Amino acid sequence: MPRVVAVSLGVLGLAALGAHVVIEVAVNPRPPGVGDTARVQALLSTPLGMLIVLRRPGLIAGWLLLLVGAANGWVALAISWHEVFGRGAVPLPPSLYWLVCLRSAITTCAALMLPLAHPDAGLLRPRWRWVYLALIVWQVLLLGVALARWHESAGPWAGFAQVSAVVCGPLLWVSLLVLCLRFWRAGPEVRRQIAWLAPVVAFDDLEFTEILGWDYLWLDTVGEAAVPVAVAVAVLRYRLYAIDTLVSRAVVGGALVGCVAAAYLAAGALAGLFLADYGELFGVAAAIVAGLSFLPVQRRLQRLLDRLLYGRSGDPRAHAEALRRQIQYAGPAQALEAAVRAVAGGLAVRGAGVQGGERVVVGELGEDPRGIALVWHGEPAGTLLLGPPGARRFPRAYERRMLAVLVPIVADAAHALRMAGDLRRSWERAAVAREEERRRLHRDLHDGLGSRLTGMSIALEAARRSLGHSPDVAYRLLSDLRVGLESVNGEMRELVQGLRPGALEAVGLERSIRMLAPEVPVTVAGSLEGLPPVVEVAVYRIVQEALTNARRHSGAGVVRVVLERAGELRVVVSDDGVGVGVVSGSGSGLSTMRERAAEVGGRCSVRDGEGGGTVVEAVFPVG
Repeated sequence: MPRVVAVSLGVLGLAALGAHVVIEVAVNPRPPGVGDTARVQALLSTPLGMLIVLRRPGLIAGWLLLLVGAANGWVALAISWHEVFGRGAVPLPPSLYWLVCLRSAITTCAALMLPLAHPDAGLLRPRWRWVYLALIVWQVLLLGVALARWHESAGPWAGFAQVSAVVCGPLLWVSLLVLCLRFWRAGPEVRRQIAWLAPVVAFDDLEFTEILGWDYLWLDTVGEAAVPVAVAVAVLRYRLYAIDTLVSRAVVGGALVGCVAAAYLAAGALAGLFLADYGELFGVAAAIVAGLSFLPVQRRLQRLLDRLLYGRSGDPRAHAEALRRQIQYAGPAQALEAAVRAVAGGLAVRGAGVQGGERVVVGELGEDPRGIALVWHGEPAGTLLLGPPGARRFPRAYERRMLAVLVPIVADAAHALRMAGDLRRSWERAAVAREEERRRLHRDLHDGLGSRLTGMSIALEAARRSLGHSPDVAYRLLSDLRVGLESVNGEMRELVQGLRPGALEAVGLERSIRMLAPEVPVTVAGSLEGLPPVVEVAVYRIVQEALTNARRHSGAGVVRVVLERAGELRVVVSDDGVGVGVVSGSGSGLSTMRERAAEVGGRCSVRDGEGGGTVVEAVFPVG
């Protein structure tokens, strides 16, 4: 039913406007003038109001536009008819008189109610009903406002019309003030809708014809035309156009010009007081002060506008401070999840996540999420993933400001989580290695040396018993025991060598590496003294494994070893063999070398050489 009423009013209003245009063009042509405002209101308010009502029948703003457009269309037709067929007789006929009064009442009532009703989807709210009813009663009592301008003998209505004109002007600005208060208290989405209407209403309320004269009637016409367009865009398409960006840049630009100009004038005035004898310095001093104040003022104004348009979360710094307080005492995983949630909330996206190492996802990323590289002190820390936008859609400029503040925090959290994961895995590997080493020692000592020593103890007892009656047997048993002891001694040395190569203790790292392969040239740059023992063992084992691979798997003819210490220890073993492809598939222990480097905080890579062969490179942060 509401849609039927809306279509009927719209069709009747447009039909009346069409008939008015026919009369004006064909019968009574005249140049543009006072009637243009009514025609523009009818032309724009009628179809746009009908469209809003058809889309969202519950909105008061749509009905107000529709009533204003239809009323202006019928009044325009009635006045044209009276001027052509009634010869413009004065006084006006009663029917036309009441129609003009009704149009004036509807237009004024709509101008007062529209800021109060926009953009809420519900009907009259309980706390505002008395305001709406008071406005309607006021307009019913003032149906003769327009008559004072059309009929000189308006009788008692003339004084009443003057009172109405005095009262309605301030009421228009009060309704605009209410709209601004609602903007201040509303959420980001409603603020975007109000931002479309508030500047237009302020422009329309200026009444340029009364301030500047009738030569500026076109400004009033522009203001009247902008109101229905702004309402329609705010209700139906406010997410498509970045009004907050336009308003933000316009306000920031205007305020910035004013602040810089004030700084310039203030600096010039102060320079005039203290540098009276140096008049040529006035402009220089003022320009310097204005230039220095430009960027700080622009940043403060932008933060203020962000908070005004998007609420407390619209200030990137406030958002970041809240996030830092939230993650201050959280663990790495909880901190990264909180940071990702803050990004998703600050940018109003359906989901966000971080991948690279540990993966954390909040919400829905969609099929093609947007990726932003996370860098921590020049080191990649992962990728920030942003899902599709949600109900609120912020402009790119706001997103850039928010990301510039939040991305470093996310990078810190992602790096902390990655380091915690690496540390946990390192502990796990160390625990597994210790357990495997214990088992190996247990097996070697119990199954190997233990059984050997038990057998030697039995043989020693047999030799003791044979000394009296069979010296030859005792001598043979003791000789075998001597050989067995030497074997046990060798096995003990092998066990100790497996824990820490004895050559490292005896001759140091450089000579130990040279002893691994005397025929291989070893180049050393920097001092290898004072290295941590665990680093020495890791370097020794990596070089040992790389030399073994070069001999057994790569078929290398030439092998080189380079050790460089300049802030960090760099170890390179290169050969001219078959390359990584063959070596990596031959049980070469490449993963073991990487694990040994990672256990002491280093890294190890294996790659093909530029001229062929294999290059094993390990880097250790030893200072």
